[in-house]
Amino acid sequence: MNSGQSSHILLSCMIMLLVAAVAGLAFNLLTPQGIGWTPSYLDRPQYSAVGLAQAVGLQKEGAMLVDARDPNDYKLARAAGAVNLYPEEFALLWPLLESTLRQAPAVVVYGRYFSRWPAAQVAQLLAERGLTKVYVLPGGLEDCEKAGLPVKTYRRKRP
Repeated sequence: MNSGQSSHILLSCMIMLLVAAVAGLAFNLLTPQGIGWTPSYLDRPQYSAVGLAQAVGLQKEGAMLVDARDPNDYKLARAAGAVNLYPEEFALLWPLLESTLRQAPAVVVYGRYFSRWPAAQVAQLLAERGLTKVYVLPGGLEDCEKAGLPVKTYRRKRP
């Protein structure tokens, strides 16, 4: 391939990228709801953020703790009394946990990874199902431990 062909291919790719960007922006401007740059659970949350001290207070008042992390991480360590409700398993587990979560005076959801925030996603799903007192602890399990919430860790049994 000579330099003339490679520059022609590069120019074609740039034109296609430009056309796609213009079409996307036009669609966003012409469609009333548009397409958000962030997921709805971050862009239009139906839950409230809660600080560490308030989360501890809510738990003492009977709030249910929900760990939104991956089930494998949940098995290794979790806040004592927390149930696991991972976003990808929400549809499967919601029918099993619904009555327990509805009876709780409040629900505090935690779980954050470096690049993902499953707690926000689970809290949004809970709020969409009619739970009114849904809170998200912005940090992760480490923050729960720092706040004084008891943390349960997995210990291997020795033979």
